[in-house]
Amino acid sequence: MTVASRRSIHLSTEQPRHGLRGGPALLPVRRLALALATMSILALTLSAGALATRSAGRESLVYEYVRYGPSPLEVADVYPSSAPRSPTVILVHGGGWRKQGQLSRFELESKSLQREGFTVFEINYDQDSPAVPAFPLEPNDVIAATRWAIANGARFNANPSDVVLLGGSAGGNLVALAAEQLDAASPGTVRGVVSLSGPMNFLTLMPMLEEDTISNESFNTSVHRALGFEEGGVFPQAYAEQWSPALHVPAKSCPNWLIFNSETEFIPLSQAQGLYASLVKAKCKATLQVVPGSEHAFMYFHRVKPAIFSFIAEQ
Repeated sequence: MTVASRRSIHLSTEQPRHGLRGGPALLPVRRLALALATMSILALTLSAGALATRSAGRESLVYEYVRYGPSPLEVADVYPSSAPRSPTVILVHGGGWRKQGQLSRFELESKSLQREGFTVFEINYDQDSPAVPAFPLEPNDVIAATRWAIANGARFNANPSDVVLLGGSAGGNLVALAAEQLDAASPGTVRGVVSLSGPMNFLTLMPMLEEDTISNESFNTSVHRALGFEEGGVFPQAYAEQWSPALHVPAKSCPNWLIFNSETEFIPLSQAQGLYASLVKAKCKATLQVVPGSEHAFMYFHRVKPAIFSFIAEQ
């Protein structure tokens, strides 16, 4: 495991993180020396395979910008559980397959999962571009991060045999694809999938975009770019079908699923309903929860987190 040079392994507290995620970038000499000494000790602790912990209830241990692959974007913030063999959660952000933010934007969600006794790997991943579509680039990164967490998670108190993928929006699509592919290659690799407002069938989604049934222009642009589909061009139907999770539910083995979608958000409820119907047909264990209102993906996490916590804690 390596850690990006501009970030450090440190203990996350309620105090400002100087030179890390806010606060002054320069430290007085004494404080800088103390910080460097602390970082060195923690680095040695991690390399020895042990976990340092803090006893204060409001403080949690966070390993920042841990690399799971060679790309600069293949990094994760890791929130280890305090107990060995805790459920492993891979948290995947959305952003229309093209918007990458700081890992810290889901710090509150990650910490809430950590407090429940789970080890959380909040990941970034390579993004599409006008020249390179989203698939298979992005699901491959989620798969790589999951395999890395399985191989290395024990040092963060994670159970490699108890893996749950959690994603919102485009991340909901990616965790579904990754789980299907991982389980097809090795049944049982992923125990559960939690999707918040994930696009699940591009074949039914695209006509809604073309007919302006979905009026969100940013999302329209995101789908077109993710599929490498230019306005006025020929719709890549076979490619779109290949990356639609609702059309590729494993026939023999599948994880448990917890699917959320708001009732009136811009992702049509029919996307979640279509995936749920496919899972039920395949005799997979699945639950669909419709969230009242129009909030999207992680915007309603605070409302559904008790159900998510319970789902992840199930053995």
